[in-house]
Amino acid sequence: MTALQVSHIQAAIVCSKIHGLQMKICSGGHDYEGISYVSDVPFFILDMFNFQSINVSIENEIAWVQVRAILGEFTTELQRKVMFMASPLEFVRQSALAAIFSGGGYGNVM
Repeated sequence: MTALQVSHIQAAIVCSKIHGLQMKICSGGHDYEGISYVSDVPFFILDMFNFQSINVSIENEIAWVQVRAILGEFTTELQRKVMFMASPLEFVRQSALAAIFSGGGYGNVM
């Protein structure tokens, strides 16, 4: 199943609980030993292909990074927003934002 908007993700979670299905997320990252495609219980895969937007608010010190965004896209967006800083990568290190890219996801990362 490929989600096109957030409401599709919410509906998938509700349906998986109602029908007793395990939901596995495909976000374009690495699949540790193929576990995303095998299971002892019935499951479906939710593809997050359409979720790669990045929204950086310097004023509020908040960055929203969706699951398919990659580090290069994030640093490019930072560079556009933080022109006065020497290096957007240094900003990432100082803010501990790089951790979000190890697992992906939604959230307030700053």
